[in-house]
Amino acid sequence: MYLKHIVVTSASALAFAVGGAALAEQPKTPFVSGDEPMNVESSAQIKAPQPSTNAQEETEAMLKKEAGELSGDVNPAEDADAAQMKAPDLDAKAQEATQKALEEENKESGAVTGKYD
Repeated sequence: MYLKHIVVTSASALAFAVGGAALAEQPKTPFVSGDEPMNVESSAQIKAPQPSTNAQEETEAMLKKEAGELSGDVNPAEDADAAQMKAPDLDAKAQEATQKALEEENKESGAVTGKYD
């Protein structure tokens, strides 16, 4: 039994050492799997400039439109709000109707003035 124990232990130790050596082996290339140098095939990604004047004009118009947003001078949300605003109605009847509607709403809930009963 003693000899059998030594043989099994030695075989296990040898298998463990061989497995560790196999895992510790360094790759032949310095790159991690899937990595490539930055300059490999980059020329295939470069496109020639578009000689079409229509395409150039469209691009120029797009860049001018986006320039204000990129610089922060123009806020598209404010432009959308301004488009929704209406000029005040100077019709006296419409103003009276609006006033009555607001008073009725305030009587029911107090939400207009913030004063609740």
